[in-house]
This record gives sequence, C-alpha cells and structure tokens, in this order.
Amino acid sequence: MIKPKRSAEQQVADELERRALHPLSSRQTISDSQAEPEFHANHKRLRAERLAREAVEIGLKAKK
Repeated sequence: MIKPKRSAEQQVADELERRALHPLSSRQTISDSQAEPEFHANHKRLRAERLAREAVEIGLKAKK
C-alpha cells in the first residue's frame, strides 16, 4: 500500500500534534540533542587521558 505524500504544512501539524500527545518524549529528544556535544567533549578528554597514561607506561617499560 502506497501512502500519499503529505504537504509540509501537514507534516508540521502532525509533529505538533504528536508533541502535544507525548510531551515527555519531546523533552527527552531535546535534552538528548543538547547532551550530545558534551558527551563528545568528555569522550575526547577521556581518550586523551588514556593515551597519555599509555605513553607513560610505554616509556617506563622502555627504560627497563
């Protein structure tokens, strides 16, 4: 079964209706999108710290 294409106005109206019916999921989507940059920044920081620790460990092993 092929669904007819909806106009942009109809898509916006449907989205607003969906958000009105499910406000919690709409807020969760917003907070997820806001958390993503913080997650990536934290991920990069932790990776840099891990690489620095590994470099120190390799340096200590090389001196022995």
